[in-house]
Amino acid sequence: MKNYVPSHLKDMNRQIVYQIIKEKETTSKAELAKLTGISSPTVIKIVNFLIEKKLVIEVGQGDFSQSEVSVGRRPRMLKLNTGLMYVAAFFLEGDFLSMGVVDLAERIIYKKSMEITPDFSFIMPEILNRLVMQLLEEAGISESQLFGIGIALPVAYDENKCTIITAPLIQVNEPLVIRDEIKKLEDRYDAIVMIENDANAQVLGEFQRAGYSEKEDLIFISIGTGLGAGIVLNGQLRRGKHHMCGEIGYICFLGDNIERKKNAGWLESQISYRVLEEKFGVDFSNGSGLDSDTKKKLIEYVALPIALCINNTTMLLDCGNIVLGGIVIEVLGEELLTEVKRHVDQMSVIGNSIRLQTSSDSGLIGIASMVTKKKIIDLLTLESD
Repeated sequence: MKNYVPSHLKDMNRQIVYQIIKEKETTSKAELAKLTGISSPTVIKIVNFLIEKKLVIEVGQGDFSQSEVSVGRRPRMLKLNTGLMYVAAFFLEGDFLSMGVVDLAERIIYKKSMEITPDFSFIMPEILNRLVMQLLEEAGISESQLFGIGIALPVAYDENKCTIITAPLIQVNEPLVIRDEIKKLEDRYDAIVMIENDANAQVLGEFQRAGYSEKEDLIFISIGTGLGAGIVLNGQLRRGKHHMCGEIGYICFLGDNIERKKNAGWLESQISYRVLEEKFGVDFSNGSGLDSDTKKKLIEYVALPIALCINNTTMLLDCGNIVLGGIVIEVLGEELLTEVKRHVDQMSVIGNSIRLQTSSDSGLIGIASMVTKKKIIDLLTLESD
């Protein structure tokens, strides 16, 4: 009698094998069986399934591993078919929209940036009617190869209800249902469409690129037009009951901000980049033009509030991995990092690893990885054998 294999176990095994193939440049069926502990016959079935779906391709013969007997045919090597399909990813920072085409290995193959009106009612029609096609054409990608569109915005967003709860930086000041806007994109491009908070996208991109293990924690603090934090706990993105996890702009250190909940948060009103531009008479879009005295004053002004935010957040969550990003951080760079670390070391009772983001593209990578994960799960749960 044929053994019963629960469908969820089959799906899980497929995902494990797929993930290893994705992470390795090339591999073989024998190596997959060894790394996963999954039986060779099952690995063969899974690999055949992945080849059938064109997710994996054979790329020639490899050498025998030390554990393999070096007789007979050399093993056929396998690799991810990175050029099978792509995500169009969008990330808004202030008045600038970054966009890129991202492959299955979650590598950006083409990117650009443009100035745009930071208004949701303007941004979405632009993406629908112009920007997706423009991006594909410039990247040399056909529309048929597009499987997903990811858009990271400064929003508190409830995915289940397709509702932006609040997003004052893009002129959404009360709950807004965006189901129709999403459906228009889905229908126009026959693609998965995902909207996500910008800091959430950044922390996922950074978590992936820096190679954290699946059980680690990470806090990504972004200081730009607004302030936000993306938080990963035990390898999982934390959104919170009200989809407001990481809204650090509302952190208060003093009592002069009570009864002002409809205004910008206290911390955001102190160190967001527009506040700093006005206070110090600088232009962060031309960060290289800062003179040394002004840069020093800026660092002295923002370092302590950032350090206080880090200390309070890490003590609440008992998380010691902190990454700093956003335009203010990018402009002030290592000198700011040094000063922030000095303050944190003076006040924190736990060890903290604080560093700058590995890439300014973390947001694009993060939102693309979310779309890709959803697509791959859908494909791997299809019955075939």
